[in-house]
Amino acid sequence: MSSPFREATASTRVERVSMSHVSIEIGHFSMEELANGEARIAAQLRRVAPLVRVFADNARAEFAEAAGGHSDVRVSTCFLVDDYFRGDTDPRVILPKFLRLVEQAGIQLDYVGRESGCARVPLRDNSSSPIELARVVADMVVAAPLENYNGRRPPTSELGWLSNGRRSSDDEPSYATDLRAYVPPKEHAARNHSVFLDVEMWSRKPGDEEIFWSCPFLASVWQLLRLGMVRYIGQPVAEPVKIIDWAAENALPDRWDLLPTVMQVREKAAPFAAFQSLSILPKRYLGIEHSVQQILDHVNIESGVHDVYELLARQNNIDVTRNLSDRLAHYFLPTYKTPPEPDPAVLSPGR
Repeated sequence: MSSPFREATASTRVERVSMSHVSIEIGHFSMEELANGEARIAAQLRRVAPLVRVFADNARAEFAEAAGGHSDVRVSTCFLVDDYFRGDTDPRVILPKFLRLVEQAGIQLDYVGRESGCARVPLRDNSSSPIELARVVADMVVAAPLENYNGRRPPTSELGWLSNGRRSSDDEPSYATDLRAYVPPKEHAARNHSVFLDVEMWSRKPGDEEIFWSCPFLASVWQLLRLGMVRYIGQPVAEPVKIIDWAAENALPDRWDLLPTVMQVREKAAPFAAFQSLSILPKRYLGIEHSVQQILDHVNIESGVHDVYELLARQNNIDVTRNLSDRLAHYFLPTYKTPPEPDPAVLSPGR
């Protein structure tokens, strides 16, 4: 149950949320993978299952030791459905199939999130229009100031690109007679050499005002939700809604946008939000998660939310850090050849 927390210098009441110690993301599949056969999904889940158990046991041991042997260590698991870039599938087909495969792999999955819900989410009382959640987070992104900025390139708030340093001189105006030496990009916090990264957070089609959010940016919103760090006028957003009987007839709608942003699919689940997050992902998501780290390093969370987090962390004997990306951990699965899907035409009935 949420309880209020009031800043001494502000009138907005910041509500706190229940927190687990660790949130474990059990993997990721594209909608194409979820919509097609089961062999590849089952194969990856079999690889993930022992990792989930090991990481959960390690987290319980580590946090229990930090708390002087206290055993009430809460670990929750989650999965994010890619319904933003392809939402034309039927959740009544996709979700039961996936959740059945998860159960068969021996994984206890607590929550399922929707990627499009990271862009737009309804208020919990449905009293007004949905919250443009991605826009709320985008407004909290503060780009580092650039030296000798000449104003030629639009700022991050307009262009949608976020870098971790100074871009190359290719961005500067040039003329045929300009013989100045090329200046390469440079990372702000470079140690000996730069690892420069320029992330596209959103885009717009020419003449179109609608924003198309990038995968790294929506993944950043997902991580903020998992860390319990998002509020709207002091209220938590995208609080989990129970859909325990997901296999029952008519339990699910025929459109993804009719589902909650976060669904609780197991009755006895630890809280969705957590002090730390761990994501077990295929290696192809390494670049996206690098981009997520950078975006979170530039998100300016309101002080009241930080105060709530720090209070809860102290009560749970957890060392606090205001650097959001420090609370993230990843395990990337090596790339192996997955089994081909069987041809339904050659399968006899009942096999």
